[in-house]
Amino acid sequence: MHLGEAALGVSLTIDGEILDSCPDCRIGCLVINNVTIAGSSPALSQEFLQLQNEVAKIYNIEGLTQLPPIMAVRAMYKKLDFDPSRYRPASESLVRRVLQQKGIYYVNSAVDASNYCSLKYLMPFGLYDLDQIEGEVVYRRAHGGTYENMGGRTVSTDGKPFLTDSRGVFGNPTSDSRRTAVSLTTRNLLSVVYAGSGAAQEDLSRILQFTGEMLTRYNGGSVRDVQIAGAGRET
Repeated sequence: MHLGEAALGVSLTIDGEILDSCPDCRIGCLVINNVTIAGSSPALSQEFLQLQNEVAKIYNIEGLTQLPPIMAVRAMYKKLDFDPSRYRPASESLVRRVLQQKGIYYVNSAVDASNYCSLKYLMPFGLYDLDQIEGEVVYRRAHGGTYENMGGRTVSTDGKPFLTDSRGVFGNPTSDSRRTAVSLTTRNLLSVVYAGSGAAQEDLSRILQFTGEMLTRYNGGSVRDVQIAGAGRET
């Protein structure tokens, strides 16, 4: 079944092998249908710039890895034998760019809104074209194989945690696959929050609600499904 065609929800689970290594792991997702994505929005860019200025005032490079949301994702990586210093979580890379005054890459109204949420909550976010995903979505450790990342490079998947569908891997907290990239022609979105190790259910629910509001504010559409998987419960 093509999940985008279902336009009702998504089946998201965490594989037992990951839960064995990281029993307090949680990820959340939401589905947004019938979006209209445009180029970078001036209003969103202004809002994003304001957030970057706030982040630059609050945080510093030296204390970055001691911030609870970043520590949670790094802890999940370490439990999965995935070196967070070599494969830096996307949220950590994003805030580092801000603190080093390197600037943020603006892509389109959907990706920019997702990155805004990632910077606000210091958690890795994945945003995917739902119509390019087939079958059930499982967060699992990949064994062998490669994928083409967003930069067009062929990257080994061996031993790394990934979101997978019936066609293979398509996303993880560090780098996503080009196959499910969101473009101006995307009409249905899957947004994933990689909350990491020990994230509270209530906090993740609040983050998903804000994310849905942010994505629909700048891209239209409607939230059709919200799920949290892991840490002994799925909702």
